[in-house]
Amino acid sequence: MREVALWASGAALAFFVTAGAFLLLANLATGSSGENLSPDAGPGKSGPALDLDLNKGQLAFLEAGTGQKLRLAVQNGGAQDFSDVNLTLEVSSGNTAIPETRYYRHTLRTLETGETRNVEFVLDLSESESTNAAVPSAQSEPQKLIEIRATTPQGVSAVRTAIIPL
Repeated sequence: MREVALWASGAALAFFVTAGAFLLLANLATGSSGENLSPDAGPGKSGPALDLDLNKGQLAFLEAGTGQKLRLAVQNGGAQDFSDVNLTLEVSSGNTAIPETRYYRHTLRTLETGETRNVEFVLDLSESESTNAAVPSAQSEPQKLIEIRATTPQGVSAVRTAIIPL
């Protein structure tokens, strides 16, 4: 009995010593919170250089079918003009068992500093024939995922994603 108590207390002591060593090492690896602060950005304007604005009200009125119009605003909030802003809109099913994806593309040749441009896409949100045959009719509330990416040759990008119940 005495040996079991001695063994248990030795194991507990070893555990606490090891845990204390790990805590000590973790504290040594991190500096104080004051050292990790970044300097103030200064009086300059903060925010993304390229922004995409989706109208949530317009998203709510999208329906399953062809000819659905989606307008988005592309804004240059940075300090430099952009050339060749490439927009890619990807529409895929909310059901991961359906691999169908549709792509739409548009390019803005120039987007000046502070400028906002509206871009309209005409989408096909209908289900394909093969999708209708592969998916059981008991599926609850079909959805479409819409992802919009904007990229520039200068390396600036923006992404917006929306889930549309149909």
